[in-house]
Amino acid sequence: MRNYAAPLALTAAVLAVLSTLTPPAEARRAFARGANGSMGAFAHQGQYGQRAGARALGANQGFGFRGGSYQGPNGSTLQTAQGGAYKKGVGAFRAKQFQATGANGGNANGYMNNAYNAQTGTGTRNSGVSYTNPQGQSYGYDGTTNYTKGQGGTTTIDTQNKGDYTVDWQKGQKPVVTQTSTTTQ
Repeated sequence: MRNYAAPLALTAAVLAVLSTLTPPAEARRAFARGANGSMGAFAHQGQYGQRAGARALGANQGFGFRGGSYQGPNGSTLQTAQGGAYKKGVGAFRAKQFQATGANGGNANGYMNNAYNAQTGTGTRNSGVSYTNPQGQSYGYDGTTNYTKGQGGTTTIDTQNKGDYTVDWQKGQKPVVTQTSTTTQ
């Protein structure tokens, strides 16, 4: 019979020394599954930030969400959040957003949300992003899309400095892009 005590003791000693030299990180996860579905959650905290989330899923419905906050060693930051849910035969929604700041003074933020009604087969998606560089110049857009299952939809895009557009995209047709205004900066 071989003696494993010495290698195990050495390994434990090395791990103990290394753990004192690194910043603490903490992570937790939980998960459960049953006859009617599953659910889970997580949380993590480390040197550059933290994040957490949860979800629950069944045969015909579910939801989930998560978010995080981070800071880089150079002073940049990022915050994120998103969530969504669905129910068979009823519909679904999803939303997310972010905000970031660079160490150089630039920043960005954005959002997206989408809602679908399964009873009518229609939905709406909104999204937008805004960027500002360190010199103070801004760029970005806001857009809205209305759509019908199996038919297509219409999108309007409003930019901060590149003009505004409408896109008509119907099933079986090429998208038609129409500029509705010209804005230059």
